[in-house]
Amino acid sequence: MFICLVNPAIANESDDSIESLTVQLNEHNEKDSLRVKLLNAIGYKYWIVDANESIRYGEEAKQLSTALSYTPGLAKANRIIGVAFWSQGFQNKALEYLKTSSELYQTIQDKKGVANTTLNLGMVYADLKDYEKALKYYESAINKFTTLELKGRIATTFTKIGIVLIDQHKETEALRYLTDALKMHTDSDFTYGIAEAHSKLGLLYLNLSELEQASYHIRKSISMGSEVNDMHGLTHNLIILAKILRLVGNVEEAALNVEKGLQLAVANDLKQFELLAYDELKELRKLQDKPYEAISYYEKHAVLKDSLFDLEKSKQIAYLEFQNELEKKDSELLKSKAQEKASNTINLILIIGVIVLSIAGYIIFYVSKQRLRKSQQLRIKNKEYLESVQALTLKELENSELKRKELNQQIDFKNRELTSYALNFIKKNEVVQELEHTITELKNTSSIQKDKLILDLKKILRKNISIDKDWEDFSRFFNDVHQGFYTNLKSKHSGLTSNDLRLCSLIILNLSTKETASILGISPESAKTSRYRLRKKLELKSNQEISEYLVKLKTP
Repeated sequence: MFICLVNPAIANESDDSIESLTVQLNEHNEKDSLRVKLLNAIGYKYWIVDANESIRYGEEAKQLSTALSYTPGLAKANRIIGVAFWSQGFQNKALEYLKTSSELYQTIQDKKGVANTTLNLGMVYADLKDYEKALKYYESAINKFTTLELKGRIATTFTKIGIVLIDQHKETEALRYLTDALKMHTDSDFTYGIAEAHSKLGLLYLNLSELEQASYHIRKSISMGSEVNDMHGLTHNLIILAKILRLVGNVEEAALNVEKGLQLAVANDLKQFELLAYDELKELRKLQDKPYEAISYYEKHAVLKDSLFDLEKSKQIAYLEFQNELEKKDSELLKSKAQEKASNTINLILIIGVIVLSIAGYIIFYVSKQRLRKSQQLRIKNKEYLESVQALTLKELENSELKRKELNQQIDFKNRELTSYALNFIKKNEVVQELEHTITELKNTSSIQKDKLILDLKKILRKNISIDKDWEDFSRFFNDVHQGFYTNLKSKHSGLTSNDLRLCSLIILNLSTKETASILGISPESAKTSRYRLRKKLELKSNQEISEYLVKLKTP
């Protein structure tokens, strides 16, 4: 989940508005470094408003900087584009541009630029859930900002560290960092930083169930974030405030806030917040005794969650591939430098040898020259042979590694599909059980309207309780992942029923007794009894685990 849309690094560098900067750009027609600075300033201002516009201006600044060989402008343009891609969730592109920016800043020895890109890289790795690497970059950024005496940037980094610690459920440490960040931003009167710190403190106190404190910080964040037009932060805060209001019993106000948050999420294409809004609306409709609307929001939540899950996994896979590519390039660069150093050493030795041989005389020089020529020919042949062998070996290793990765990815994907299917069974049966409970309560009355509602609910129950088709799909996915399992099992135990086979499948997935009971539509006690009867049918010994026995049957 992307925590914020704008890096405060740029939000406090200039007081010029986008409109003012655009007027200056239109009046300046020269293709020079001043135009580059204006393009970068506008692109950087758009971070908090429109990431696409930020990328557009950044790209124009990048092209002009390249044409002018203007490295400072090129470094900043790459940083602007990188952070804009990060805000859109394209983390691989963000890493590519930010690493280029960092290298360019190092080339011109711009310490502030290096520090800022270090912080930005930490933010990218935090969104990729690579918390260890994210914290490493954050600590490095703090050291650099401390050296430069940039207290505002240190405060911003504290907020980013606090966000990571909240995700890691380290609330005590997170509270310390966020409290320090809030104080430092307040001292410098940096509105965006204050709003962001309040927002994360509200989230932290919500996790600790301290609802009064959570409400205070979220409301402060909404008030201050509105001043800087932070749509991303405002959307998130409205949904979080709705959850707090629901927990304290203020259902009507909670509904108003979450509906506003959902409108902003849809308008700004913030899918992660749209998902949060659907989940909160589902809970509110249950409290408002509106089961049909609750089911509708539950279904919307499930569809969007599956979509975001697939997208997140695709990004993680792409990130791993990108990291492997970066490591490969780094390795090749090191090898190239080593070869260059070795080549320089050899050339130096050859030059010294030539000088010594020249002094020794023409005859010795002539003989040595002949030997050197033969030695060079032999070395070239050996080098060509070694390079051809190395290239062939590397190609074979790459092909083998690619096949292994592809196979592992296919297996991981099918396992995720299978587990997701099992979890959907649980969710479905929970909904059915809840409807059945409602029917039982309504049936105690004699009202005609309630009788009609009972009939309607009975239809829904009959429609949803049937899981034969679901089991057919589940069995197909399961057989794709665990090929040959059913065949091996039935060949050794031909007396097993279809229910026995279903139970074996769930045991293979290592589900708990409660989860198994929910999927099969029985009580936990009945599930235990079914496992006991299955052990008897499988003729297992008392000290033999049923799960270990079934795992062994997966391969012939």
